[in-house]
Amino acid sequence: MPFYLLLLLLQLPAVWGERNPDGTNDVETEIRRIESKLRNLEMPQPSRSVIREDPFIYLQHLESMLTETQFQGLHKRFGRSKIFANVHKIVPETLKKNLSIEEIVQDVEINQFQVTLSKTVLAKAKGAKVNQEGRVVMLAATSPVLFQDNDSHPILGGKVIGISVGNTTVHGLLPKERISITFWHNQRNFTPWCVFWVMGAKPGDIGKWNTSGCEVKHRGNQTTCLCDHLTFFAVLMLPSSDIDKVHQEYLNIVSYVGCIISALASFITIVFLCLRKKQRDHIVYVHMNLLWAIFLLDMSFLIAVYVALEGGDIACKASGMLLHFAMLACLTWMGIEGYNLYRLVIQVFNSYMKCLLVKLSLIGWGLPTLIICLIFGIDQSYYGLSSFKVYESPGNYTISAICWITKMEINNFLNLGYLSLVFLFNSIMLAIMVYEILKLRHREHHWGYVVMLLGLSCVLGIPWGVAFFGVASGTFKLVGVYLFTIINCLQGFFIFLWYLAKVWQSRRSNSMQCTSSNSLKLQSSNSSI
Repeated sequence: MPFYLLLLLLQLPAVWGERNPDGTNDVETEIRRIESKLRNLEMPQPSRSVIREDPFIYLQHLESMLTETQFQGLHKRFGRSKIFANVHKIVPETLKKNLSIEEIVQDVEINQFQVTLSKTVLAKAKGAKVNQEGRVVMLAATSPVLFQDNDSHPILGGKVIGISVGNTTVHGLLPKERISITFWHNQRNFTPWCVFWVMGAKPGDIGKWNTSGCEVKHRGNQTTCLCDHLTFFAVLMLPSSDIDKVHQEYLNIVSYVGCIISALASFITIVFLCLRKKQRDHIVYVHMNLLWAIFLLDMSFLIAVYVALEGGDIACKASGMLLHFAMLACLTWMGIEGYNLYRLVIQVFNSYMKCLLVKLSLIGWGLPTLIICLIFGIDQSYYGLSSFKVYESPGNYTISAICWITKMEINNFLNLGYLSLVFLFNSIMLAIMVYEILKLRHREHHWGYVVMLLGLSCVLGIPWGVAFFGVASGTFKLVGVYLFTIINCLQGFFIFLWYLAKVWQSRRSNSMQCTSSNSLKLQSSNSSI
């Protein structure tokens, strides 16, 4: 393998051919030749045994060629849309101010970009020989075969921009002297990383992106990279679902603490409901089953995280199944809560059903059991260790894991589809309840209705709808993730507070009489809920 690579490297000058250092036609010819080679590399290869040339060598040769090319005037543009370059001469007059190179590209993702170099950077190219003419070369290339690393994150607009100043190595610039590259683009649903390319240690090694010395500033449709050195730069687009390490640590703390508090609050509420035998009916039993499902969900989450770190494969499959079962049971019982609200408010005069609690229990616990058994029966590998990357930078990440579903299609279609149905149905039920309250003319119990609606929102799982904000981007998406984590990890605790408020409200309203039939109907609903 190294022998063939050596042959290819030795053949490159022969392939490129001789050039005329005093003309610009050779540059245009070379650009067209490189574009043709890149198109050939983009085509599927007939055999894996074929050794491919490293396309980065083409750009290095072209950049060196542009540095030596002579032309009329102070600057000249070469190339077309796939590969183009802008070359500026460095003369004493240009050292008096910063140099800005702006390109309007009108691509699908990028509208334009601008490269700005400070006077300090330009002066480094002159050095002691102030009468020598230097060059600033800005080379932009777009190709899917260029700069491929192991992570394969997409590049903003596919644009990789190389900047060189003469034959001078520029690095370690002060903050006010840094190179600035600004992109105006149409992309929003991503997290930008400003990176530069690092070649492999030896021929044949895969290069990688690095963020050292680069800072990103992102606002709306404008992304700016500030770097303290010169090389080939790009903006990597991390998917919006990726959470960086700092926020992941905060979310872990919220999840662990929230689940412990929610599990304890759920268990305490269940004990209180068991002690109040006089007020126990099928609605209270439904509340108790929902609390048991929340308790099981909180505990199974903590178990799944621990088993992922310490347990074996069989234990991880079992804990993943338990966690999935608890989540489906929690969603199912929230749907049953919505159905009970429908019977209480709309079918209040015809609400009797034989063996109602038995039927609801078969649905609440039986349906999740059936789904879990079907998935496990189809393929046992669908449950197990599920890992995801937590990025500190594009080339630096850690692996976090939990015992969960290994096949993403099950999570994307089954779980989100199930959540969507429950959320839609319960939202309609809550809207009907709000409508009934707004029809009342007497508002003396309005605070009681507010408490009732807030509690119903938690019981019906309305805050779970925050999960759909995961398709957003930027700060809005991050806020949605925090809200979903905080509210749903503390769902059992919020129901506990709602229960305490109900107890206090019922004791206060025992001596009060309702003044209308509608008010009586909703007040009885409130006390039953």
